[in-house]
Amino acid sequence: MKFFTPVSDLIKKALHRQPPTPEPLVVEEHRHDREQFQTVLESFKATRIPERLAVLDIFLGRELHMSISELMEMVGAERPELRDRAFLQETMAMFCQYGFAQRLDFDNQEPRYEHLHLGQHHDHFICTKCGLIQEFKDDLLETLQLKIAESFHFHVLQHKTEIYGLCDKCLASREPTLPLHLAANGERVRIVKVIASREVAARLSDMGLTVGACLDVVSNHPSGPFVVIVNETRLALGAEIPQQILVSHSCRHESRT
Repeated sequence: MKFFTPVSDLIKKALHRQPPTPEPLVVEEHRHDREQFQTVLESFKATRIPERLAVLDIFLGRELHMSISELMEMVGAERPELRDRAFLQETMAMFCQYGFAQRLDFDNQEPRYEHLHLGQHHDHFICTKCGLIQEFKDDLLETLQLKIAESFHFHVLQHKTEIYGLCDKCLASREPTLPLHLAANGERVRIVKVIASREVAARLSDMGLTVGACLDVVSNHPSGPFVVIVNETRLALGAEIPQQILVSHSCRHESRT
C-alpha cells in the first residue's frame, strides 16, 4: 500500500523550511574589513577598540548612504550605550581616514557616508524632492570620462558624478499642472496657463513668459527673488508672479529627440 503525504503537510513543511544560506561574499568582505580595521586601530593604539568595531559592524551591515544622525538611531537600537554623537563622529572619521568609508556631500543634505568597496566605483542620482540617493554604474560613461581627460592631457586620480533631479515616485505624486513657485530648483517646465490680469499677462508676454514657453528654474528660495531662464535670458520675478503662472514638467530628454 502506498501512503501519500497530505498537501497541507507539504505546505507546512515548505513554510517551516530553513531559508537557503545567503551568499557569503558580502559577509566575507565585511569580516575582512573588520579584521583590517582592528589591526589598524591596534597599530595606532586607538582607544575603545571593541566599541568602534561594534559601530563598524552596524555600519557595514546596512550598506546605506547614512548620516551621523541616522547612524545614531541605528546604534541606539542595538547598542544604546554607544549612542554618543561625538564618539560616532570620531569613529566615522576613522572609517574615512583608513579607507573603510567615504563621505558624500550632496546639495542641501546632511553629509552622508557609505562603505568604500575596494576596487569599485559608482556614481549617484539624487532626488532634490525626497532626498533619495540611487547608485548607478556605467562602464561606457567611465571610459568616456577617461577619453575626455586624455584629450585634455589630464591624468585622472579620482572622480565622482552626481546627477540631481526628480525620482519617478516624486514626479508621479505631483499634480500634472502646478504653480511655477512649486517647481523644483533646476527643473525645466513648460507654461500651460497664465492666470494674471490682462496687463500683467501682456508684460509677462513681453518677457517671453507665454503659454508654451519652456523655462528653467534657477532659484525658488523663499528668502530671495524667483529666478528663471527663458530664451537664454535670466529673469528675476516678483513674489506674486510665479503663483500666477501654471506649468507642467518638461523632460530635458525631450530636447535630445
